[in-house]
Amino acid sequence: MPLLELQQSLISALFQRDQLAEAAKLVKAQGSLSSEQRVGIYRNSTHGILLDYLESLYPVCLDLVGTEFFGRTAHSFMDQAPPTSPFLADYGAGFVTYLAEHPALQDMLWIVEVAKLEWARHAAWHTVNQVASDFAQLEGLSAAQQAELRFQLPASAHLISSSTPIHSIWLAHQEEYPDKPRLEEIDLQEAQQVLIFREQRRLHQTTLSADDWAFLNTLQQQATMSELAEQFAEQLPWLFSVAMQEGWIYSFTTD
Repeated sequence: MPLLELQQSLISALFQRDQLAEAAKLVKAQGSLSSEQRVGIYRNSTHGILLDYLESLYPVCLDLVGTEFFGRTAHSFMDQAPPTSPFLADYGAGFVTYLAEHPALQDMLWIVEVAKLEWARHAAWHTVNQVASDFAQLEGLSAAQQAELRFQLPASAHLISSSTPIHSIWLAHQEEYPDKPRLEEIDLQEAQQVLIFREQRRLHQTTLSADDWAFLNTLQQQATMSELAEQFAEQLPWLFSVAMQEGWIYSFTTD
């Protein structure tokens, strides 16, 4: 049998239990271990590694649903959506959607929203570093060029709008914050808008006011300066000032 075909058969067995017996036909028994047991060892090892990874990726979600539920759901997710990239950090985004479709969570979708925040933190942390624009160059632009300016958030930025207090729930599970809120005291009906981005080796996560959210969301949609001035009018200088001070604006283009 060609090596590629053998590899594909074994990979199928790792994530499809009903393929285990078929793959075992290609493997020799050894000692007290049958062929199926030997293939099963690889399946269990692979699932174990991925489970540890997903638990590290979604620690708050794990706390909220419990180890048993998380484990069963994660193993089912792995079989339906196995990794397709050799870079492990690419894996796990689809787990949020999988949770959202789980029947047991339909009345607790705030847990899914927290998982969405956790994935955003992971994705932001693994975003490739970028070079910031030199904002001193803005002084040399003509009025026409300034009107066509487009500003960008950091490449790692994730804007999340949730109907639930995802930041507060996440914060309640962080041991290093002595003044963290207690979960039972959080109003689960409170909406929150959150910005997550990475600056060098530091991950930022902050809640946004309605005005800051609207402004950053418009920036992310690549509105020009003239469009920003029309939409935000007299608020624009203040919104720009806050965004620049907080590091929310990282670059610009004049195209």
